[in-house]
Amino acid sequence: MIASVAAGGLANLGWLNLLVADMQTGFGPFISVRLTDAGWNTEQIGAVLSAGTVAAVLAQVPAGLLVDRFANKRLVAAAGIVGTMLALLLIAMHPTFVPVLLAEVASGFTGAVLVLGIAAITLTLTSRAALGERLGSNVRFAAIGAASGSVLLGLVGSWFSPSMVFVAAAACGLPALFVLSRLPGPAMLR
Repeated sequence: MIASVAAGGLANLGWLNLLVADMQTGFGPFISVRLTDAGWNTEQIGAVLSAGTVAAVLAQVPAGLLVDRFANKRLVAAAGIVGTMLALLLIAMHPTFVPVLLAEVASGFTGAVLVLGIAAITLTLTSRAALGERLGSNVRFAAIGAASGSVLLGLVGSWFSPSMVFVAAAACGLPALFVLSRLPGPAMLR
C-alpha cells in the first residue's frame, strides 16, 4: 500500500513540477513584451524586473521558515500557486507601475515558497537515499514545463495578445492545484 501510494505521488510530483514551471514561465521574457506593448520604457521595465529578482533572493530565508513552520506542505505549496496566479492576473489586467511592481515582488516570494515547498513534499514521498535522484527528476520535469510553457505562451501571445499570455500562464495553476491535491500527505503514507 505505501509503495503504491508513494509511486502515484511521485508521478503526480512530476506533473506538479511541469505545471508550476509552465505557470512561472509567464514571468520570463513575456513581461518585457507585455510592458513594452503597454508603453513602458526600458528603465521602468528594468526597475520592476530588478525588484522581482531582489525579492526572490531576499525571500529565500522567510520562505524556508514558512515552509518549515507548517506541517501541511501541500497547503503551503497551494498558497504559492494561488499567489503566483494572482500576480500573473495582476500583470494581465493592470500593466501600470505599482501593480506590476507588486506582482514581481509577489512572484519572487511565491517562487521561493514553491521551490522549497515542492522540495519538502519530495522529501515526504522519497527515501533519503533516493532524494538526490528525485530532486534531479523534479528539475527535469520543470525544464520540460519551462520549454512547453514557452511554446504555449508564445503561441497565445501571437494568436491573441500579450496580456492573454498572463491569463494562460495563470490558468496553468488550476491543473497544478489539482495535481497537488492528488499528492499523498504524510498521514496517507503511514
